[in-house]
Amino acid sequence: MKFSKRKICMAVALAVSALGSAVPAMAGTITGGGSSLIGPLMNSEIAAFGANPDSLMYYGISSGMGETAFLNDDASGLSSGAGGQLAFANSDAAILSAYVSSYNSVDKATDGPLIQIPYIVTPITVPYVNGPTSSTDTLQGPQTTPGQTASLALNEADLCGIYSGKMTNWYQVTNPDTNATYTWNKAINVAYRSDNSGTTELLTRHLSAVCPALAGSTVRADGTTVTFADSLAFTDSFPNHTVPANFIGESGSGGIQSALTTARSSASGPSVVGYLGPDWTNTFLAPLSSSASANLSVASVRIATLNIDVAPTFTDASHAVNASMTPVPETSTAAADPTQWVPNVANPTTGYPISGTSQILLSQCYADPNVASTVVNFLTAHYQNASYQTIVHGNGFDTVPVSYLVEIDNVFLTNAHGFKLKIATGKTVGPCLSYVGR
Repeated sequence: MKFSKRKICMAVALAVSALGSAVPAMAGTITGGGSSLIGPLMNSEIAAFGANPDSLMYYGISSGMGETAFLNDDASGLSSGAGGQLAFANSDAAILSAYVSSYNSVDKATDGPLIQIPYIVTPITVPYVNGPTSSTDTLQGPQTTPGQTASLALNEADLCGIYSGKMTNWYQVTNPDTNATYTWNKAINVAYRSDNSGTTELLTRHLSAVCPALAGSTVRADGTTVTFADSLAFTDSFPNHTVPANFIGESGSGGIQSALTTARSSASGPSVVGYLGPDWTNTFLAPLSSSASANLSVASVRIATLNIDVAPTFTDASHAVNASMTPVPETSTAAADPTQWVPNVANPTTGYPISGTSQILLSQCYADPNVASTVVNFLTAHYQNASYQTIVHGNGFDTVPVSYLVEIDNVFLTNAHGFKLKIATGKTVGPCLSYVGR
């Protein structure tokens, strides 16, 4: 499957946000890291998994850092306290062919083939604080927030205008349910990810697909035009990589959430719009998330062709992914290509429009048999155990489509297809015989 061109910064950043802090890895601990979007989910799944046979630890920093740390096989790229090897990484952004080529030229000879498979289905929510309310404007979107039966709705032109900096006050934004601009007179600030973020990539993938068709939707008051680029770096979409003065750069999902909740702490505080995975928003969308803020407001998004507002629920995210899918890899050649395993959900025809999948990156072969066994057991539990599906749904995500679940099991967990891509121990009889292992 082909993906839009986007930039990935491959430099390893050693500065780590508070979100990524964890105790140093110990013997018998298998380290993974990357996406902050799925950090709360991973920690919940790891707690349910226990030591089986070894323990797992996950550093939720950013997708870009996870990709880089995995390519360098260096967990210290995620945390100064981690050290040692990185067994797996998670990224909400699909890796590019250049990444695969780099892995194949350096790591494949020892670690075996690179594996990238979708881990969960996720919406990208539009959280906001100090914006229009039902007492100031007509809100008719579906429920997205605890205690708030109707939500603020935004159409695609609103999204393009707000995230480009064209719209800087709520009275410039059109309520798609009334076709009138909101009466709320308050400046809009935008909290964006300043790091290389897969959450950013999923958002900009959608904006880059829809905004060009909406003439003038990203032309700012100073005359500059923002052309959204499908990228992990939010600033890649702006002239000279410079965002407007009303934009606030934050690192990690926790940084975006903090900017929102800090602004919300005062009724006279600024109005801020951000973007987050559902598990960082509220307990209506993610009732089991350890990182959900109880009452953080979230917008719904208008689908113009269907004339409906859609909430960022895991059900509607899956509707979008299913509508955008091409057949899963079914031949040995296609299955061995990690770029073929990720659905490209840029502008779905149904469901919640800003949706996609978060991926897990692995090597096929591991030097330590306990690592190989633990990885296979953990993935099997994640994809097949009903209690783990409850955890996934409780964090606002959905499991990947059934066709992917079946093929992931047949190709990487059991070798039922005979493609010789099953995750295993290096230097043992089978497909990993010629590899030492990661």
